Amino acid sequence: MKIAIAGKGGTGKTTIVGTLARVFARQGRQVLAIDADSNPNLALTLGLSREQTAALVPLPRTLLEERTDAAGAKTVVLRLSPDEIAQQFGVSTPDGVRMILMGKVDHAGAG
Repeated sequence: MKIAIAGKGGTGKTTIVGTLARVFARQGRQVLAIDADSNPNLALTLGLSREQTAALVPLPRTLLEERTDAAGAKTVVLRLSPDEIAQQFGVSTPDGVRMILMGKVDHAGAG
C-alpha cells in the first residue's frame, strides 16, 4: 500500500504522516516514510533527535541516470532499486519506521 499526503503549507501534513507511520509500524507493518518537504521536519515527528535529524543525508542526485534508447529517446532511471535505496539511505526511527530524506535546501538559491 502506498499513501501520499499533500496540501497547503501549515495544514498538518507532517503531523499526519508521522502519526500514520508510527501507528502502522507499531502494528507490525513495514513502513518507509519519505520526507520530500523543502523544510524537512518528519524525522523529528518520527522521534529522531535534533542532532540525528541534522545529520540526515538527502538522497544524492547521482541516483538518477539519463539513458538514450536506440531511437534516440531519453529517459531518466534510478541506478538502484527502491529497496536498495531504502536500505542504503534510510534511517530507522524509534518506532521502527524507515525514513528517507529526499532533499533539502542548504541555502537560498540552492534549488
